[in-house]
Amino acid sequence: MTPEEFFMYLIIALVIMAPIGARLYRRLTLNRTTQMLREQLHHPPSKPSSPSPPELP
Repeated sequence: MTPEEFFMYLIIALVIMAPIGARLYRRLTLNRTTQMLREQLHHPPSKPSSPSPPELP
């Protein structure tokens, strides 16, 4: 296999694999984000441990 063939096949593989990898990554992060949002929306927010300081005039 000549270097030209090697790089040709490498470029073809990257052109095919990069979009597939991006879609898989996006789907995984979307699932994680959706799960986190569902957990936050279904549970009541926790009370703050200390009250906020009063505002100064």
